[in-house]
Amino acid sequence: MVNGVGMPQAFSKYVPSVVRCVARNYDGDPVPVTRIRSCLGASGMGGEGEVYYGLKYGIELGYIEVVPYGRLVRYKPTLIGVVKGALMDAVMEALGIMNERVIDAAERLGEILYSNLLLDIPILISQGGLSRIECACCTEDGKCFGFKRTEDRDKVYLGMIALKVLAGVEVRGVRPGDYWQLYRFVRDEALFYLMHGFRSHDPEAMAMATPFITLFLFRLDRDLFIPRSKVKLLARRFCRSSN
Repeated sequence: MVNGVGMPQAFSKYVPSVVRCVARNYDGDPVPVTRIRSCLGASGMGGEGEVYYGLKYGIELGYIEVVPYGRLVRYKPTLIGVVKGALMDAVMEALGIMNERVIDAAERLGEILYSNLLLDIPILISQGGLSRIECACCTEDGKCFGFKRTEDRDKVYLGMIALKVLAGVEVRGVRPGDYWQLYRFVRDEALFYLMHGFRSHDPEAMAMATPFITLFLFRLDRDLFIPRSKVKLLARRFCRSSN
């Protein structure tokens, strides 16, 4: 089971944004609240309530650590917070979920990311960290298409960190600047899985697909995972049978 943390009774939609700002500004020294507010302000946020509730529930979730600093406190990101915050960010952007349900959706999405990285990372390592991954995607009406992604060595490094974090394995030696890189990596990977195969020039097709993605995230049973190679084989067979 992918590692999780206790869930608070309430949730703020500003948690991912605050986690993002703490990770972005973390240079080894804890981040003052003024810098978090300035970072949020650049995104059109930064009000007292936004910062307060983002920090409050980010701390409750274990995504942000409070560090005493003289008479005041400052903040630093946790690795689990960076990964889970990035997953929440992706879910909120792709699916528009803005309440506490995003926590459960991010947990499910974390299981998907974990399973995919378990398949991808060994292949990338064996190929020296550079690879082009091909996939066939099909919609329910029988329309299929393909895409390619170019992977690089950063995915191996950041993917290994994300894998360990999601598995609950202690990670040592992570550089301060890597927290922000990790956040961006996890968010981009999650958005790719959520959105790439469902982009369409037809707005109605996109509107129909999104509820199914949401339902899948909330109903997903880890025991139902099947190897990606089998998914690709089934997709290609479906493509041929639809022609």
